This record gives sequence, C-alpha cells and structure tokens, in this order.
Amino acid sequence: MKNSVNLRFGVISGMILLAAISRFVPVMMPSLSNFSPVGAMALFGGAYFTRKSWAFAVPLFALWVSNLVLNNVFYKQYYPTFSFGFETTVFISISVMVAIGIVTLKKVNVSNVLLANLLATLAFFTVSNFFVWNGGTMYPKTMEGLVTCYTMALPFLKNSLMSNLLFSGVMFGMYEYAKTQVKELAVVHA
Repeated sequence: MKNSVNLRFGVISGMILLAAISRFVPVMMPSLSNFSPVGAMALFGGAYFTRKSWAFAVPLFALWVSNLVLNNVFYKQYYPTFSFGFETTVFISISVMVAIGIVTLKKVNVSNVLLANLLATLAFFTVSNFFVWNGGTMYPKTMEGLVTCYTMALPFLKNSLMSNLLFSGVMFGMYEYAKTQVKELAVVHA
C-alpha cells in the first residue's frame, strides 16, 4: 500500500515538474505569451493529490523553480539583481486555480476538466489583473482604470485558455491512461 502511494505521488509530482520545464518553450517564441502549463499544473495537482497540502505545494514549487531559471537566465535583462522568483500575486492566482481543481475535479471526466479550465482561466485573469491594477502604477485607481486594465489584458486571455486546455488534455489524458495500465496509480488513499 505504501509503495502505491509513493508511486502515485512520484508520478503526479513528476508530471507537474515536467510540465514546468515546458515553460521555457515560449521564451523562444514570443508569440506564445501566456502560453504556459501553469494553470494545468494547478488543476492537475488539485485533482489528483489526496493530501491537499501537496496539491498546493507541488505546483507552486514547480512554478517557483521555473521562475528562478526564467527570471535569472532568460529574462535577466528585466531583473537588475537576483530574482527570487516569487511573485505574490501570481502565486495567489495559482492557489485559486488549485482550489478550483480540488472543488470541480473530485470526479475527473472531460466535462469537468473543461469546466475547471474555463473557471481557472477566468479566475487567474480576474485575480491577477486586479492585482496589476491595484498594486501597480499603469492604471488609475478608478473604475475606468480597472476596466482599462482588464481590457488591455484581453489579448493574453486566449493564450491562457488555449494553453490550459492543451496542457490539461495532455496531463489528464496521460494520467488517466496510465491508471488503466498501472493499477497502483488508480488506488486513492485518504
């Protein structure tokens, strides 16, 4: 029983960490702004980790490690000093996505995964852009400024949704298939 729990944990964690590595692809293709596996990682962790603390910890850890590399290697021109890779607003937004995965993906099926992706994408868009408006200097702290902030962010929404759907399809599809091949992956322990 312990081996099946360790195997399940290792496979779920490994898939999330592999997805995080794919964050480096858009660096070479700027047209893929906001095309990232992060949302799918959050939903996947929320759906499959039985210990909900791991549902938050593993995707956030993978995000943090990939941020360290991205910010200090690929985007170092934007960071005059060492970047610790922790962006509070993004981590809060991703945590909301994990919570959506926990709530909506108690039963993993196509319709629930689609619903979770739509809700998570909209939640990330809403929460992260609210923080951009509230904590930044780009937009006035008025209702008009808030509307402008959300309007200016709309072009990024499409790539976020498309990437969430694509990466979720791959991650959830692979794991569900693997469960049919390796019975220990299907065993859920409290």
